[in-house]
Order: sequence, then structure tokens, then C-alpha cells
Amino acid sequence: MAQVIDVGASTASTGSQTLSIPILSPAQNLILAEFGLATVLNGDVLLNATIGFQTTLGVPSVIFTLYRDGQPIFNIGASGLSVLAIQPIAISFMDLNVPAGYHAYTLGVANNSLNILLNTASVTGPVTYSGVSIG
Repeated sequence: MAQVIDVGASTASTGSQTLSIPILSPAQNLILAEFGLATVLNGDVLLNATIGFQTTLGVPSVIFTLYRDGQPIFNIGASGLSVLAIQPIAISFMDLNVPAGYHAYTLGVANNSLNILLNTASVTGPVTYSGVSIG
């Protein structure tokens, strides 16, 4: 039977339209949230994130990335809807067989549009990121 080893969370905002942070180009990955977790040998970590983003111009393409110790472990893309439409993004990911120790988990976002000047978006809230270490 698995047991909970550690729990971590980072909350920048819990409500919609509580933030207005422009999503930048891929070379300028924007860090939204981060926390640390202890793990045991061959343990797993369940990660969950909720992010609200809003199209501000055009039809932007954004990429949300989960990192462990600065290295990408999962990413998911999303495209903007109509201008000013707020789109909630929910991410769940199981990081399997994590090395034992203490690890930094980070949530980032970047604008992956071909022309970021004509396809813009912002993080509007909520922004929550959490993880549960299981061993």
C-alpha cells in the first residue's frame, strides 16, 4: 500500500481575472509557481495545476511546462479562443520513479505563436500548482 511522503503547493491566485501577466516568447519562459517535495526511492509524484489564460490579440498558441529540478518533464499546449475569452487549463501528471531526495517542481508558460506580436495572451488567474509525493 502506498503512503503519502510529502505535499507541496504554490498558489499565485485563486480567482479568475485576478492577474494580468503577459505570456512571453519561448526564449523567455515565465515561471508561474514552484514548490519543493521530498521523495523516496522509486516513489511517484502526482502533480496538479490550474491556470487561467486570456487571449489579448489574434489566436495565440501557448505551452505550459512542468519542471523537476529545472528539467522539463511534461508540457501541454493550448490555443487561444476569441479575443478577451478566458480559458481555464487543468493539468494532471504523474511523475514516475522519481529519485529519492528533495526536488524543486516548477510550472512555466511561454507563447509559442509564430508571430508573438500579433498573437498575444496573458495569465489571468487562477494559478495553483500542487504535488503529492507517494512512496
